[in-house]
Amino acid sequence: MNLALSVPEPFLSHLKLIHEKIVSAGHECYLVGGSVRDLYRNQVPKEYDLTTSARPDVIKTLFKSVIETGIKHGTVTILLDQIPYEITTYRIDQEYSDGRHPDKVIFGTSLSEDLKRRDFTMNALAMNLETGEVIDEHQGKADIDKGIIRTIGNPIHRFSEDGLRPIRAIRFASVLGFQIEEQTRLAIKATNHITAKISVERLQDEITKSLKGKNPAIMVDLLLQEKILSLFLSDFKVPVDFVLDPASLRILDSFPKSNVGYMMGIWCHSLHPTCDTKQWETWLQKLKFSNAATKDAAFILQMICTTRSFHEEGNDYEIRKRFLVPLKTHLHQRNASFPLVWEALATFSWSWLAKGLSLWNEKPPLLLSDLQINGNEIQAHFPHLEKARYGALLSHLMDLVLRVPKNNELSTLCEQSALFVSKL
Repeated sequence: MNLALSVPEPFLSHLKLIHEKIVSAGHECYLVGGSVRDLYRNQVPKEYDLTTSARPDVIKTLFKSVIETGIKHGTVTILLDQIPYEITTYRIDQEYSDGRHPDKVIFGTSLSEDLKRRDFTMNALAMNLETGEVIDEHQGKADIDKGIIRTIGNPIHRFSEDGLRPIRAIRFASVLGFQIEEQTRLAIKATNHITAKISVERLQDEITKSLKGKNPAIMVDLLLQEKILSLFLSDFKVPVDFVLDPASLRILDSFPKSNVGYMMGIWCHSLHPTCDTKQWETWLQKLKFSNAATKDAAFILQMICTTRSFHEEGNDYEIRKRFLVPLKTHLHQRNASFPLVWEALATFSWSWLAKGLSLWNEKPPLLLSDLQINGNEIQAHFPHLEKARYGALLSHLMDLVLRVPKNNELSTLCEQSALFVSKL
């Protein structure tokens, strides 16, 4: 089967155009890396990368729109109909003294030499775009068939070159549902000191990609077992005998992928179920997650922690106060969609959740802004009441209304306010 024919349009036409122009100029050009891996697995690639014997300056003469995205390492990006295609010149990477980038690269080598420098066998595949032939010099197809992630060559050496590679191995295990080969797995912890050199932003990016993958629970488990998080969060500690909660991991795998922040809330709870929301907000900020994702994670974590003590069915007041109030607060603060948030919460299958939805649909007053009385009306009815007391009075009225929503009428609230004021 010609794998090239499985590339959807307009990508196939674009790739053929790139291939034809470069080959016509007397150079080699192949589709390479993750896109070939995905095509071999009958998956549609998210992006298409190419490798070529042509130098970047040659590529720039062949195409109208070329961006120098990584010119130092021989990479440029060709834009066709505003779709980017990264193309990198064949190269050999020299020593990696910083544990992340090669000190020097040598251009003008062969495809075989270029494939040797890649991280994992499954990513060292190249494809001839004309014939569909897959070049596989490192048994990458066999490892894909077995669902194995294996480095090319000695894993400790390869991970020592680039500290991001162990994190990528964990991400691929999570996204693809593959197993990390034994020696490759052992090398992760052995090269933790190199992994510690990568930027927090790169770790956060890999975690985010993993959360959107097939089995995010695998990522959670491996980050914990391989002690990755403690490299970046010095105060992150778990007991030696700590075991991840299987129920939380199942929920994480089935959780909607539409909001990374909500998934992070489950991720946080499964890793450190102490319900310290503030601590997790601090950690997520250290990991460079956005403020929006951090707030969403804190919301989900709060929901888990404040509702865990509910009775089997929960009573109406408890559900309104401890579940619906923070829910509505979150919706307002984040301008979030109720269906999206509810889809996430429904994943937990709490026994009282149906009652919670029923109470929500009654549109009860839940926030101070829902009360049929405000500061101006309090001042009009109780002119001698100190303004410093307004907050306590409104909180009292809010609690009364949460217990009995029909009390949210101005006359009733004024009566209750009078009783409250008389006791001051």
